[in-house]
Amino acid sequence: MLRKVFLVLLTITTFVHATTVRHFEHKDFYRVVIQPNKVVHFSKTASQEAGVVILTLKGKVWGLKKPLNKKFIDSLDVLYKGNRTNLIFNLTDNVKGYRVFALSKPYRIVIDFFKTEKAKKSYIKGKTKQRFEKKVIVIDPGHGGKDTGAIMNGIVEKHMNLYIARKLKAILERDGRFKVYLTRNSDRYVSLYDRTVFAIQKNADLFISIHCNSHTDRRLSGTYIYTLSFRGATSKLARLVAQKENETVLKFVKATSKNRMVNRILAEIAINKTLTGGRKFARILHRRLSGITKVKKVGSANFAVLKTPGIPSVLIEVLYISNRYDARKLKSRWFINNFSKRVYRAIVDYFYRK
Repeated sequence: MLRKVFLVLLTITTFVHATTVRHFEHKDFYRVVIQPNKVVHFSKTASQEAGVVILTLKGKVWGLKKPLNKKFIDSLDVLYKGNRTNLIFNLTDNVKGYRVFALSKPYRIVIDFFKTEKAKKSYIKGKTKQRFEKKVIVIDPGHGGKDTGAIMNGIVEKHMNLYIARKLKAILERDGRFKVYLTRNSDRYVSLYDRTVFAIQKNADLFISIHCNSHTDRRLSGTYIYTLSFRGATSKLARLVAQKENETVLKFVKATSKNRMVNRILAEIAINKTLTGGRKFARILHRRLSGITKVKKVGSANFAVLKTPGIPSVLIEVLYISNRYDARKLKSRWFINNFSKRVYRAIVDYFYRK
């Protein structure tokens, strides 16, 4: 079914702080109410394309994050840029249109998302039944096939990466809240670009790339965690949006509008999700893993495999196979099992512990 995307521009004359965000379900529409502390003068324009409602407010508006009904609003993204606040409502197929208006005493901005006929029929008065959705985790065992990675101290990196990834997958799958995929489940070569596209195709909520470190200086040891650098994320998204090189990627970030401003905002949202989500998870991961290994300071890098637009991503260098003490740990089932359990706990913390 062809969905519609709407662009709504709200211009605010003064600084506004949104004190409350409420939402209600009615028979014919789903309503979101934003109540600022001052009157907001706004204008609106519409761009008929697909899947998003964007409210652009002049000024930095705080207190807007609020869990919404996923039957109608898949997610609400808040992007601050300069003296503007963009609210991006990602719609589901249960929405066929919208209206926005203001109410007074007290002043409120009201957005009604009109239901499809199918959504109306499933309505139950007084109850909002939300579908349980599993979080999708994509685990990427580095290297594979002709790309062996490092080989030292009796360890072949590509095999170790896959072993750890399988162990983590097995632990995650015991928890019914997660759906887990591996970018490779055997000794085969997968390009860095294909690993990124795979995560996008699976609509991943989190991407974790597993590697082992090595160096000519065999004294180096410990665990490293990397997130994507801002420059890497920006250059990747700019190229994708400008060249429209891959429809899967473009559909994921929703950058398919004829309106360049809409594309730019959606690309910025994707960058923001990748960077902020990746850093948040990396900090949690650092705390969890510190109990079992020496974890270095979280770093940012321009790794191609981390360029997953809109998906929080981290790369873990588990240990140095070039260091004989680290290599001994990697050969220990006890260490791999406990390492994987701690990564699992970090994932649970990231999604479910606020």
